[in-house]
Amino acid sequence: MKNNYYNIFEISPSATAEEIKAAYRKLALKYHPDRNQDKEFSDAKMKEINFIYSILSDPDKKKWYDSTISFDGTEQEEQESYSYSYSFIFCDDLEVTDSKGLISKLKVGDNIYYLVEIDKSIITWKYKTKEYFNLIIKNIFDPTQKEYFARAAKFDFNKTPLFTAHWGNSEMIIYKEDFESYWISQATYSKMDKRKGIFTGTFIFIVFCLGIYYFYSKFSVSGEKAKFLKNKSEQNEKYLQEDKKYYKEEYFATESEINYILSDFYTPCTKDTTKTNKDVSVSNVPDKLGIEKGEIPDGKSVIVLLYCSAQNAYKVKLNDLIGWVPGSALANPKCKDETEDNEK
Repeated sequence: MKNNYYNIFEISPSATAEEIKAAYRKLALKYHPDRNQDKEFSDAKMKEINFIYSILSDPDKKKWYDSTISFDGTEQEEQESYSYSYSFIFCDDLEVTDSKGLISKLKVGDNIYYLVEIDKSIITWKYKTKEYFNLIIKNIFDPTQKEYFARAAKFDFNKTPLFTAHWGNSEMIIYKEDFESYWISQATYSKMDKRKGIFTGTFIFIVFCLGIYYFYSKFSVSGEKAKFLKNKSEQNEKYLQEDKKYYKEEYFATESEINYILSDFYTPCTKDTTKTNKDVSVSNVPDKLGIEKGEIPDGKSVIVLLYCSAQNAYKVKLNDLIGWVPGSALANPKCKDETEDNEK
């Protein structure tokens, strides 16, 4: 079965409100930033857990989510063909109205955002904050082909499906009625983020100026030490930019892939050559729900660029075609760590 919200919470679709809450508390305790050294990972995991709980704990939202998935034990082969058998029902972009009333044109690969409440803490002080959780649009339903929707996807006939969206290994249908009530588009988020950035920047600037004034009045820093600190900061920033430029040019890495490389989630390989052992589709992300970029025939020699151990996937290059393939599609899948090789 698909990796749905119930699987992640380790509960059944018929779980009671108490069981859902207990599952949430168990996961929140496990991944809370106070209990994990990897703060970036735990923060992202807590956002995901709160996103799922905000849906499953609300009867109306839970009903909406249940209408997007099947729990009848469908065979894997049938599930893999779900939503893809009739590709003509999908289109490349669609004009929609989000929960903020903004009309914008969304396209495949765009992000949509959902506001969730997150538990936070600073030492012993615990508090709640709200953050946006994002999903990626995988397919957009073509309104002109609405009569064929039911032949390709299971959905709530009382609502209008807009698109399928995915994160990680999960996928769900987003309906027009729910999008207009709970979600915001990428354009809205960008506007809000820009306003937030201006406000935050102004606030930080004021605090920074006050801090500088305070410390300058209390402490005197020699000109030599100030010059040393400035040079050190500039040197660190220079190294970071050089690393990013290197991975972009040598590994054709996107911004998100570069961040994963720097956080050791992806491994940069020594770019050895191997062959495919079957015809394989190339995706833009390591998981099977990525957007297809092309296909590599059986027996072709490819250059191995990156490795994602969590998905057992490799980023490969064949001429101008660059993207991710599963390890099972390569005759001799291996990745010699380029970082360790350089250190030696």
